[in-house]
Amino acid sequence: MKTVLVLVLLTTATAVEALPRTTQSAAQGYVLGRFASDDGQLTDAARYFDGARRRDPADAALTRRAFETAVAAGDLKLAAGLAARLTATQGGDSTVALIRLADAVQRGDWVAADGARAGIADVGYAAVVAPIVEAWTLFGRGKQAEALAKLDPAAMTGFTRSYVAEARAHMLTAAGRYPEAATAYRDLRAGTGPGVSFLAIGEADALQQGGDRDGATKLLEGLRGDATVTAARARLAAGRRVGALAGSPADGIAWLCARLATDLSRDKPVPLALVFARVATFTATPGGPAASASWLIAGDVLARSERGTAALAAYDRIPANDPLIGLARARRAEVLSSTGREAEARALLETAAAALGADAEAWSRLGDWFRKADLHLDAARAYGRAIALVEANDGKPNWTLYFLRGSSFEQASDWKAAEPDLRRALALAPDEPTVLNYLGYALLDRGLTLDAAQTLIARASALRPDDGFITDSLGWAQFRRGQFEEAVVTLERAAAAEPGDPTINEHLGDAYWRTGRRIEARFRWRAAYDLGTVPKARAAVAAKLDFGLDVALTGTQGDAAWLSNTPPPN
Repeated sequence: MKTVLVLVLLTTATAVEALPRTTQSAAQGYVLGRFASDDGQLTDAARYFDGARRRDPADAALTRRAFETAVAAGDLKLAAGLAARLTATQGGDSTVALIRLADAVQRGDWVAADGARAGIADVGYAAVVAPIVEAWTLFGRGKQAEALAKLDPAAMTGFTRSYVAEARAHMLTAAGRYPEAATAYRDLRAGTGPGVSFLAIGEADALQQGGDRDGATKLLEGLRGDATVTAARARLAAGRRVGALAGSPADGIAWLCARLATDLSRDKPVPLALVFARVATFTATPGGPAASASWLIAGDVLARSERGTAALAAYDRIPANDPLIGLARARRAEVLSSTGREAEARALLETAAAALGADAEAWSRLGDWFRKADLHLDAARAYGRAIALVEANDGKPNWTLYFLRGSSFEQASDWKAAEPDLRRALALAPDEPTVLNYLGYALLDRGLTLDAAQTLIARASALRPDDGFITDSLGWAQFRRGQFEEAVVTLERAAAAEPGDPTINEHLGDAYWRTGRRIEARFRWRAAYDLGTVPKARAAVAAKLDFGLDVALTGTQGDAAWLSNTPPPN
């Protein structure tokens, strides 16, 4: 088999896109699938693997590979067909059952959907998925009272309770029980962080449909609008329906799977997160809020899995007039930048910002791109346009935008322009640790009002004591004021929290040196040098390793230009 694969590789060394879709052998199809998969062409990879499977239908591993790639590619027709085959030949498993479920839901076959649900009864996430899917299948079969009885948050424990409570709120709306739905959404918002704006839209819709238009208006006007809230507010003002989040069982299941995908990928993009994201896109009603959110989440999971081409395709499924299109463009720009297509990313965001009727978010996202590209003055100008649009539209200053513009000016070494913005941000958000720390460190870094700088940083540290970077700022403030023993204790806490940060290690090395702990100082400087990536910063650390802190600071070590590209001696 190895000889065959080598020969195939030698005869298919051209680009994947130049290869035919048909294959002459299972081995060739498998290799072409691997080429396409490695190149990020998941749709082509799935078809190649399936072609290979057709040539060798007895190869169970090949069938499984084709199925998993079809799911990742978002090809429900192929994935469902392979799921049926896997169920018939191997009994299936929970992932196969989820795809069978998605296929049945899309077809509106609630009996089949309930049958597929049985296939996920023995996995960890079944405690969340099973009762909610069962309830929606009952709802789809017209058994509303029985369906709602399955969704009793009080009977649930742990994180399952919030999933069930959210599904119940959606179902109450779909059942036309609007006052109860509004209360359910309100209770959810009281204890939920992520997704609050969507839940608020669900509550506003229930209030409107229940006859409380004033309550819906007050709710939406009280939120600092992201694009979805702004669009909902406009629909309400125009006399149109705000819009139900889940008006059908299919959308209810889509929201469940979208949320699971988000929660599962919060730390890292596990394969199961992509399965749930794809199920969400398979089941959501096209053009509805669940569909747009599902495509965005699928794109995010794919992007974090380094499947850039598939991520871009997912973001492209969000319509140009959808409230989430701005966020989709921003995520698309991130993917383009991460794959070396910076010019396309910049053009995409500049075009969006220059469009007629562009809002503050479009300019803010352009500013974010400039900031990440180290184009700090361009970023400051973009944030300035965002500030002007926000204050012209609703007159409510936004501390985040002032902070972003001020920090961009500071990074561009324009302190005269930076300081007023940073102080304005602090006045608007006096207890925001990020602003307190940034302003304090900027003053410290310039040797300005050291007492005031330390006071600002100390407040930030008290508000966020476990933040290693803020702790480092506090330790450095102590060092700059000659409080070396205190600085050592503080900087050791910072290094314990962020052991891989070169600046923290360098600061701790300086503090050790000042307290006579020279060997430990050199150990920390060596770590800072090895961890660092900025040539100028590494050169400064190399000077300390060679000559010690005092000589390095005075610059009396002679011509040290070689330090920028020569490792320090051991």
